[in-house]
Amino acid sequence: MVDPASVDRYLCLAVDVVGYGRNDDPRQARIQQELLASLEAAAEAAGLDRTCWLRQAKGDEELCLVPAKEMLPRVAGAFSQQLDIMLRNLNASRDHRDRIRLRLAIDDGPVQPAANGYSGQAVVGVSRLVNSAVVKRALELADDAVLAVIVSQVVFRDWIGSRLSDVEPEWFRAVQVTEKEFDEKAWLWLPGTDTHRLSLVVPEGAPDRAGATTAGAPQSVTTKVMGELTINGGSNVFGIRNG
Repeated sequence: MVDPASVDRYLCLAVDVVGYGRNDDPRQARIQQELLASLEAAAEAAGLDRTCWLRQAKGDEELCLVPAKEMLPRVAGAFSQQLDIMLRNLNASRDHRDRIRLRLAIDDGPVQPAANGYSGQAVVGVSRLVNSAVVKRALELADDAVLAVIVSQVVFRDWIGSRLSDVEPEWFRAVQVTEKEFDEKAWLWLPGTDTHRLSLVVPEGAPDRAGATTAGAPQSVTTKVMGELTINGGSNVFGIRNG
């Protein structure tokens, strides 16, 4: 039985660097330094204190647990905006292929310490969201974007759709993310990009298909309230499926 005293509610963030494994060893070391510097600078600019966050690092990835004492609307809003600014400034004088681009996922829920890190549905959620095919495909299509933000339905409802944060709900596009045991609605936004105009067609054979059709399938697109998108292939509605 879980000890209730060990459980706290956190806003959970997962960050991952795009294409990290394609770099040589010295470049990977530099990317890790620049990743941390960008996260620190974005948090400071948003009025947040990363010293109170619980963090689990893994090279080009980081899991962050943000406690309730932080100004949570700023995490969902200003932090994302500032991170985009930091990345654009960092990449401004670089060759296009030498840029640092990030995927950022945000979920919310109870978390507890575990033998090898942390456990909780929100911890699993951000891992599935940040690695979903739809967020990867969006960055492939939006070549000028340096950041993709994908948030859970709970985060969207409480902090974005409620207009408590600095980002507009209309900037986000609804997608269905189904990966492994995870099958939930999420909301996607690429700062500086009209996310609603992206044709999120995931190539056939990809490990999952989030809010997208298989390449070559007939498509019809219907835009609903708050940017929710339904994509149909023939008589079927496609979401993510594991290949």
